[in-house]
Amino acid sequence: MPTADASDVRIEINTYLDDATIEGADDDPDDDGILGRIERDIEREEEMPGMETADRRDLEAVLAAHHIATTHDRAESQSQTGRTSVTYEESLIDELKGRAKRLGATDELLGIGGAKPTASISVPSTKGTKR
Repeated sequence: MPTADASDVRIEINTYLDDATIEGADDDPDDDGILGRIERDIEREEEMPGMETADRRDLEAVLAAHHIATTHDRAESQSQTGRTSVTYEESLIDELKGRAKRLGATDELLGIGGAKPTASISVPSTKGTKR
């Protein structure tokens, strides 16, 4: 069970998402919400150090805010709901990444480097050849 809740996430990001989306629906045991997903991601990460409860709560909230900013609210650069308009800039995402890194998040938890293309290049040896 996540240690963070929707109010912790809202400290990190101003989002139009409701509590049930962030925390999961109380009446559906299969709906873990964003925080449940973040908790599972942290548990899967082998490189995560043991954390105190307050640090774990902060990390879950920051990673959930990052997830919201880059997926849910960030489908476009701007979201409008009724009279509320939310715009996220790259600086917010960079700030969330920095905060998560200071709390011990790995690149994998932040989605950094997971899809970087790689290449193998072989260069023939020129040792022993005469000109």
